Amino acid sequence: MKKLLLLSTIIASTATWADLSERKRRDYIEEVIVTAQKRSESAQDVPLSVSVMSVERMQASAIKSFEDIALASPNTNINMTPGYVQVGMRGLISPINDGMEQSVGFYVDGIYFGKAAFLQDAFLDLSRVELLKGPQGTLFGKNTVAGAINVTSANPAHEWQTSATVTSGDFNNEEISAMINAPLIRDKLALRIAATKHSQDGFVHNSVRNVDEKQIDKKGIRSKLLFDATDDLNFILTLYRGEASDNGQGWEPFVLQTDAATVHSLFDPTLEDQFDYNSHANSNNASSSKSTVINIETNWEFNENLLTIVASHAELSESLYLDADTGPAPIADWDRKTDYDQQMMEIRFASAPGKIEYIVGAFGFLSDSHLVGDLRMLPEPEVSAMLLNALSSSLASSLSPITDPLGNILDPLLFNATTDSLQQMFQQNTATYALFTQISWNISDRLTAVLGLRASQETKEVDLVQDYEQTGLLLQSAFGVTEYTLRDKRNESNFAPKLSIKYAWDDQMIYASYSEGFKAGGYNPLARTAEESGFNQETAIAYELGYKLTALDGALTANAAAFQSQFSDMQIQAFIGNGFIVSNAAEATTKGLELDINYQPWRGTTLFASAGYTNALFDKYPDGPCSAGSSSDTCDLSGKQLPRAPKHSANLGFHTALPIVENKLALVLGADYSWRDDIFFDLDLDPIDTQSAYSLVNIHLGLVDPQERWRFIVHIKNLEDKAIRQFTADLPIFEGSHMGFLMPPRMISAEFSVNL
Repeated sequence: MKKLLLLSTIIASTATWADLSERKRRDYIEEVIVTAQKRSESAQDVPLSVSVMSVERMQASAIKSFEDIALASPNTNINMTPGYVQVGMRGLISPINDGMEQSVGFYVDGIYFGKAAFLQDAFLDLSRVELLKGPQGTLFGKNTVAGAINVTSANPAHEWQTSATVTSGDFNNEEISAMINAPLIRDKLALRIAATKHSQDGFVHNSVRNVDEKQIDKKGIRSKLLFDATDDLNFILTLYRGEASDNGQGWEPFVLQTDAATVHSLFDPTLEDQFDYNSHANSNNASSSKSTVINIETNWEFNENLLTIVASHAELSESLYLDADTGPAPIADWDRKTDYDQQMMEIRFASAPGKIEYIVGAFGFLSDSHLVGDLRMLPEPEVSAMLLNALSSSLASSLSPITDPLGNILDPLLFNATTDSLQQMFQQNTATYALFTQISWNISDRLTAVLGLRASQETKEVDLVQDYEQTGLLLQSAFGVTEYTLRDKRNESNFAPKLSIKYAWDDQMIYASYSEGFKAGGYNPLARTAEESGFNQETAIAYELGYKLTALDGALTANAAAFQSQFSDMQIQAFIGNGFIVSNAAEATTKGLELDINYQPWRGTTLFASAGYTNALFDKYPDGPCSAGSSSDTCDLSGKQLPRAPKHSANLGFHTALPIVENKLALVLGADYSWRDDIFFDLDLDPIDTQSAYSLVNIHLGLVDPQERWRFIVHIKNLEDKAIRQFTADLPIFEGSHMGFLMPPRMISAEFSVNL
């Protein structure tokens, strides 16, 4: 409450100061154009819940990642840690699994990306980010049961433009971004090139390796060539290249039972069990990725009709070396390399405005994913004997099939092993084809009915092999994995309808909608056996009622929505004993409210507030996982809360520019306040793996040129330097112990930008 009062006081004092000099100079809020329905239209005219982050808002609030986007948008949850990327909306977030696709679809410039890792490449020279909440199966297709992220980068223009931004800050934060837009042939050909390079030291100190984990080393370049062949026909060719790497996820043990503390302390006497930005993993954790995207978009307008063709090719290579036990003892390491490529084409025709408006289209998508993994137990043979003796009590309970029938002595073969490895190979080919249409019937000037349908067909072929290097006894005991070979093929079809109706009057609109979405089935590369590998598609049915208002001569917009989504055959990943099982195991319902307000009382000042409520519960999940220490193998989670689904969330803030020297110099001041309710991180709803309700405050202060030729702004994120849990889970091998990693601590940065 004190923080809200402080922020309100700042806003009020700012309003008083600005009122004296600028009150008579009220502006309209610039109309936000989105492509949430595959055609350009005002966000206030779209009959669905869409949160839009403009480039101006992102610059003012130092929003530079999708994690920042999530904190600024209620009912949204995004974690971008390499190897642990998760995206969720309205209470639904997918588990972390290479064979399971996300619940939120991801699109950049009309391209659907089948791997969430592409998200880390998208934040460069953006025009806007649209968060479409609720199932988007009709126009956007599969993997949109919870929503879609629709990113649009800036297009070339037929005029000279240049810009550059230099940022410096804590932890040797250094970032430089630059853009040049060049008209090559007058009104015919234009080129836009944007590039960025970002490096930052890690903020989690590893006491074993004496390095700072969670470092940033990223660079990317995007080139876009616009060819206006005629007044009605244009082509946009895009090429993107990006690279990123880090040196660890920053896992910290925060609960250590006696056995875990005894074993790991043998290798690090400084080991402690609290969240304090200190990690203890002994392996050289590292991740890296390289991506390439080529895209050509064709737009042909005739008689106000528009034909659009988007064709793209994308490649991604990832590597991840992970200390699988996350502690100082050399118990288990996991080395994983992935090569992924995809081709996509979409052809759609949008009719001219009229009594009946429609979009019809066809979509094709091919992908090839190849994963090679090496899960190694006791990677340092010279210390394996000591570790086996220390680990024997922890492993004995899961080794009952191979224990001596006359006692509790482990099989001598186990102790003769010095190291063991599971070699994994996962090859999956996907082919998806779809036809879709959406028809809008303008019944009157005020009343419009919308009907949509998408028919999809998908085929997946998998080749999955797991082989032991030696006996496999250690790996069976610690992770439950076995040897097997699986070659299989699955076919899925789906029909995703949509029906909505909207009524508009006097800059107001109400709408109601019914929609369906689906997430594709697949194969779990971490399955213990071949029989446990496959899982089917997940479906969603959603209802939404919304209201949109534009008032005060365009200075105020207010949007509200009530929603309910019902999920069937929900894809669940559960940790059962010592292995991971993916299955269609649950039914769930999420329902709630959303509110989004933007107000521009005078030129240069914007106030914004948003709030969300989500009640996300399992309707039926009788065979759910149990938390550590339970006497049962399964627990009934029916009626329980979904993981990573806070009930309440809110965001409040303002940005203002106050004149110092008329038309020459202005002071900019801004603040953002975000709040999130309690969440469970794990499916077993263990009360240890939680984050209690928290709030974060960011402030922004600087000087700008009112003509927008330059700006200098200092940003302070996490002003109160709070240690907020970003993710927690059970510590591998040692039952009852836990690990996790934190959001960044307080970060101060200064950026200087020029625009010419």
